Amino acid sequence: MTNGRMDLLEFRFWSLLAVTPMAVFPQAAHAQGAQSGAQQDLERVTYIVKRGDTLIGLAKKYFRKPSDYRVVQRINRIKNPRLISVGKRLSVPFRILKYRPSTASIAAFKGNVSLAGNGQTADVSKGMALAEGQRISTAASSFVTLRLEDGSRISMPSNSRVLVERLRYISLTDSIDYEFSVENGRIRSKIVPFSKKADRYRVRTPVAVSAVRGTDYRTRVDENTGTVFSETVEGLVDVSLGVNSGGKSVSIPEGTGAAATVTGSLDKADLLSPPTLVEPGKVQSEQQVSFAVTPRTDAAGSRILVSTDAGFVDIVAEQQSESAIVSLPSLPDGRYFAKATSISNDGFEGMPAAYSFKRQLSTLSGSAGAGDFGYRFKWDGEGSGKRFYRFQIVKDSKSAVPMVDEAGLIDQSLTLSDLPDGEYYWRIGVTQISDGEASEKWTDFEKLTVAD
Repeated sequence: MTNGRMDLLEFRFWSLLAVTPMAVFPQAAHAQGAQSGAQQDLERVTYIVKRGDTLIGLAKKYFRKPSDYRVVQRINRIKNPRLISVGKRLSVPFRILKYRPSTASIAAFKGNVSLAGNGQTADVSKGMALAEGQRISTAASSFVTLRLEDGSRISMPSNSRVLVERLRYISLTDSIDYEFSVENGRIRSKIVPFSKKADRYRVRTPVAVSAVRGTDYRTRVDENTGTVFSETVEGLVDVSLGVNSGGKSVSIPEGTGAAATVTGSLDKADLLSPPTLVEPGKVQSEQQVSFAVTPRTDAAGSRILVSTDAGFVDIVAEQQSESAIVSLPSLPDGRYFAKATSISNDGFEGMPAAYSFKRQLSTLSGSAGAGDFGYRFKWDGEGSGKRFYRFQIVKDSKSAVPMVDEAGLIDQSLTLSDLPDGEYYWRIGVTQISDGEASEKWTDFEKLTVAD
């Protein structure tokens, strides 16, 4: 068996041991009492002994208490703590290791996002630092993205609540130790590939734990059933149930997911391919931003996520719909990115496809009516920049050559006084110039009947 294969097996082994809820915080160490012993000793890291190492020396430098060398001596069955063979692999419980707080901060947010900790709650601000024990919550139509010290990102959509369990840098192994608990809603974890075997990132939920080493995956807690959905977009994720549920575990590679229920079941599923959007790159000019989705029988709906950046850090809108049209709120003019996913009939969110699109609000509507001096046509609309209007009217057929074609209009009305009896079709166009770019838009033809 190669060393690489051995490392992977060992990583999965220690990751699966992490299913027991035994996160240790400095302020809670004494309160845990007897539970801080054998059960928590299962959560360990491997250290390879170097020349000059002794258990007592390692304890003074890397353990929380010098006397903790006895814990390592007992676990590894070492007779003389001052004499250890170079190259020996020591199994060391995480709970006894010194660490410094790792840094994390608010990378981007929108809407009502709050941070609670130490009995206080505050609204977040960009760049705000995070700490262990703090709870992040997003309200409706609100989003937040966290940036960790190693460059990893965690995105939370609306109506989600996450507890920061661990943000640590472990001195002994020169590694990071991150852990987050999803109490409600969803998160997306975009994890930078770890450079050290001892690096850890885990997402804990009420019924399952996910452990990864560099991946892109999603975690969601269903608020109605309590079922936890884990979906891997890139990489590999190990999902495990708690020991009270039999300690079941599955590995979910890219394109697969797992559902863990409160009753102890753990099932895998293939994720749906991305939905097909109709003209996803078209200019979004209507009041609402909307995307047309080609219906499919194996999907219960679609989800569209919109961000100002291709990495989906600065998320500004999200909507899930069961219909063929997914409509989002109005957005300011600019360039955006949309990520589309299908929702399967059993609740899994599928693989994503990303598109870029331009948002340029340009609405237009018109009306016509008889007046004292003929027929008056009026129009109105919204949009930034300069707007020039064009009026056309044809007789008998929409395909006929316009009998009136007025371009470059600034006023928003026009009166025609001599229209013979007959059927006419008219429409309004607008040329909108904004940021040096011009766009054109027309209303549909409207019918007008003129008769004495």
